[in-house]
Amino acid sequence: MPAKRSSRKSRPDRQSAELAAVTPANLDDVAITPVPTLPTGRPAAPKAGPPATGTSGVGRGQRTGQVRRYAFRRS
Repeated sequence: MPAKRSSRKSRPDRQSAELAAVTPANLDDVAITPVPTLPTGRPAAPKAGPPATGTSGVGRGQRTGQVRRYAFRRS
């Protein structure tokens, strides 16, 4: 009977860099990119398609009729 193998994957030993080697000498001299300003106005409304708000849920969706018809066709 073969020996039971370990279910864990072995991890190779990775050499991590020392914190002192990665940290710059003077943190004040590090260049930081400025944060972009976001537009304050609303974007323009789409020119095509259904209205985003208003009478939602008034009519039946396309899936409603399909599901009902499917039950009668199965017999």
